[in-house]
Amino acid sequence: MNTNIVVITSHFLRPHIEEIYSNLDLECNIKVVAYDNFNTIHKIYDQYAACTNGFLVSGTAAKAAIEVVEHELKRPIISFEIDSAGLYRSILDLLLENRDLNMNRLIIDFMIPLEGGITANDFFKWMDLNYDKSHIDIWSETLNRENFAKLEGQIINEILRLWNMDAIDMVLCQYSNLIPILEEHNIPYRYPIPTPLFLKDLTKRFMYILSLEYMRENLPVVISIFASDNSLNTEENIQLIAHHTNNFFQSNAINCVIQEEKSHCSTIITVENLHQITNNEKNCNLSVYLNKYIDFDISIGYGIGINLEMAVNNAYTAQRESLLSGKSFVFTENGNLIGPLSSKECMVIENQAIYDIGKIAKNSSLSAITIKKIIAIIKINNSNMITTQDLSLHLKSTVRNANRILKNLEKSGYAKITCTQTTNTKGRPTKVYELNFHI
Repeated sequence: MNTNIVVITSHFLRPHIEEIYSNLDLECNIKVVAYDNFNTIHKIYDQYAACTNGFLVSGTAAKAAIEVVEHELKRPIISFEIDSAGLYRSILDLLLENRDLNMNRLIIDFMIPLEGGITANDFFKWMDLNYDKSHIDIWSETLNRENFAKLEGQIINEILRLWNMDAIDMVLCQYSNLIPILEEHNIPYRYPIPTPLFLKDLTKRFMYILSLEYMRENLPVVISIFASDNSLNTEENIQLIAHHTNNFFQSNAINCVIQEEKSHCSTIITVENLHQITNNEKNCNLSVYLNKYIDFDISIGYGIGINLEMAVNNAYTAQRESLLSGKSFVFTENGNLIGPLSSKECMVIENQAIYDIGKIAKNSSLSAITIKKIIAIIKINNSNMITTQDLSLHLKSTVRNANRILKNLEKSGYAKITCTQTTNTKGRPTKVYELNFHI
């Protein structure tokens, strides 16, 4: 495998990164490119996505600014920056250079948008509280494209304001794109540049990730295609579905053979093909295409496997879920359920803590998939509080069924009523349940 990696970094860091890589002996091709700001960094990604295996990006926020935008081609991407221990060492180095340095006048740029202070002393307090840089990842996930476009400006404006007020002496930088502005205003700064050893180890780890990704791209995917209304899966309709499915794959330059089964059509493609026709497991373009030419709704189950047998079984699992909802789903080799595709409610139901989920399902007389869905809903809402109406909306089920689920969870100790909500209209108050699966 001839590995090509694109490193996206700031104009300030680019010459340093290029020099480091020019002296490293790595079995891959490295190209270093610079971005102007967070508002346009996604264009750099799109420009090189077709000719690279993956991206290394300087900074968590820069990586998040890329990922917040939908891309036609999806490539692995990881960020690199100094960790908490490295920041701690950088502050100590500054103190060794200048023992009179006031820790309340040394600020850290990435802390400015966060709550909890911005000085070196504030950072030490975070460290005492077992602060982890993953807090930055969680924060960045809450930002949208518009927020990222404004982020750099907000940070530099606050730095300039504090400098003009004579409230700071130095900036410890994580956003290297801000450095030209700091230099323009003669504001002292320190930027911890990654070491050659750090970049060498990071790149080797990334190459391993890319090799695994390459293998996954070639895993088999079995597709099961059928009418959403099972009574319509007649021999004539199956032939019609097969004909238009074949046309769809031909139009997408994907070679595959369509098999006509008793109650559905099936075919085999690869994960790479799946990414192409579902926009990276977001949309079901095949069902959209078929519904243009067929006068009944189509549902599709996609099964990924590490071998053909697993792919067949996973397609069957996805097919069952599709039959229940009339939508399309993907069931992965890791046991994750993704769907419904082409829907605002599309979610990844992770196959985590299988034993615990199975135990919860058994105790509450519910299916494991229902428990997984509820866990996914909790993650999406970032809250374990839910009403019957909310659950009904997310599950695309009746209020009666959602009420049954919550009653079962309440009886088995995984849910409790914490309060009720009232509205101005007539009717019973709405019960608010608190869910706790202890996972």
